[in-house]
Amino acid sequence: MLVEMMSPAFKEKDEVRPPIRFKDGLNVVLGKEDGTNSIGKSSALLAIDFVFGGNTYIASDGVKHIGDHTIFFTFKFDGKEYYFARNTASPEEIQVCSKGYELTGSVKTRQEFVDWLKEKYNMDFPGLSFRSTMSSFFRVYGKDNTNERKPLYGIPGDGMQKSIDRLVKLFDRYRDIEDYTSRLEEQKKKLSAYREARKYRFVSDLVGGKEKYDENLAEIHSLQVELDTLTSEQVETHSEEDIEKNKLKSDLKDKKFRLEESIETKKRRLSLLDMSLSYGLYPTEADLSGLQEFFPEVNLRKLYEVEGYHKKLASILDGQFAAERDSVQREIEDLQSQVASVNDQIRELGMVGNLSKEFLDRHSEIKGRIDALKTQNEAYLKLTDLQDARKKADDMLKSAIETILSDIEQAINDKMKEYNDSLFAERHKPPHLHFNEYNSYRFETPDDTGTGSNYKGMVIFDLAVLNLTALPAIAHDSLILKNISDGSIDGIMKIYADSKKQIFIAFDKQDAYTTETRKIVTDNKVLKLSDNHCELYGESWNVEEAQSENKL
Repeated sequence: MLVEMMSPAFKEKDEVRPPIRFKDGLNVVLGKEDGTNSIGKSSALLAIDFVFGGNTYIASDGVKHIGDHTIFFTFKFDGKEYYFARNTASPEEIQVCSKGYELTGSVKTRQEFVDWLKEKYNMDFPGLSFRSTMSSFFRVYGKDNTNERKPLYGIPGDGMQKSIDRLVKLFDRYRDIEDYTSRLEEQKKKLSAYREARKYRFVSDLVGGKEKYDENLAEIHSLQVELDTLTSEQVETHSEEDIEKNKLKSDLKDKKFRLEESIETKKRRLSLLDMSLSYGLYPTEADLSGLQEFFPEVNLRKLYEVEGYHKKLASILDGQFAAERDSVQREIEDLQSQVASVNDQIRELGMVGNLSKEFLDRHSEIKGRIDALKTQNEAYLKLTDLQDARKKADDMLKSAIETILSDIEQAINDKMKEYNDSLFAERHKPPHLHFNEYNSYRFETPDDTGTGSNYKGMVIFDLAVLNLTALPAIAHDSLILKNISDGSIDGIMKIYADSKKQIFIAFDKQDAYTTETRKIVTDNKVLKLSDNHCELYGESWNVEEAQSENKL
């Protein structure tokens, strides 16, 4: 639980306020009897939200006018106190302190801190965000979560689906649908992967749907009839197996021919390399002497100098030719090995009756077209199977969620009826929560759409959730309570006072209520705010200072 909060920015009559001490149950930030605003009631609640890891306080009027400051605070769990400090200038860091709020140098990130609180409050439920959950139930001016008709709406930007999901997780029912969620995610991944494979043509890319599938079936039937007719008319003495052997044998002979052509090409290259290595690319001494017989004036000295260079170059080229010769020889041997393998395959086929090339080509064309259409249809069927599997997983998840929501709806409505009945001497219709389906809901008080009734319903809803779940605390600003009838407030105060969990409220105009309500407020007051330098920060910025005559 939150034990205390203090800050040098919190002042009264120019003096720093003493630590604000909190307790189990109700904690009241009390304003003036006349309901004066702008004294810091909402800011105090936002500061409490800030020590729970919230960020709305950073943009509050108090920070804007006072400037950045540090709030020191203490939590207590299992009899042990933990001390922290958080500054509005660096809100992503929570400083760990010793008793007396001396900084230890140890720092938690905001995420680490809220995860720590989540664990300490025994709220470590699958998928639950501690911050978004707490923020949803800290209803303070400036947090945009005070719409009395949508009490599940807690975070700006969240739709109905996220709000409902949060409630399911808070009731620790998410684990009941984890398997369904995992199954749906797995089916989505499979479908996405298959679509990517089609996009890149790793599998057949069938354009169209059921209509194209049916067209393919009709064409396959027509082609199969043509193939059967062709086979029966032309090759009565040959089976389909014979035809396939003929085609395979023809393909193997073509392959053998291409391989032998490659071998001959490689052998010609090998012969040229052998000649280069045998005879060289440079003239011998006998060649030079013969040259002088025909050209007596030739400068043999110069030729020998040039020849020396050629010999050096030739020695390099000889090495390259030798390497290339080895490579070509290996390629020839590999090709010859492939020819031998093809020959083996041809021999294994044995004697097959001769069929005309025209027949084999047409047979191959029709068979290939049939196979292509079948592959397309198989791709369509695979896609349909994956889509059906995803839909089935989605339907199972929705069904599971709807069952869980029905349980949650019943529990909340029963608790709200219990609270509502305690507010009045005679029976009044309680607020009612109804989940239309897995992603929408309706919240209302039947036959009573008044503003006061709607705000009362939202408060009772929060109290019901607080009582039924591990939610550790709620906060209600005075703007919410002011919209509720005096009679209902008297009853709500009794429920507040009976709570074992922490409830933080801002309240004023206490003299308008019963003696019992005034006593509850007084007994649970943790902070009293007023005007004339008794505001939260010891000053008010909504009052224009009078100018003295010397300033005019």
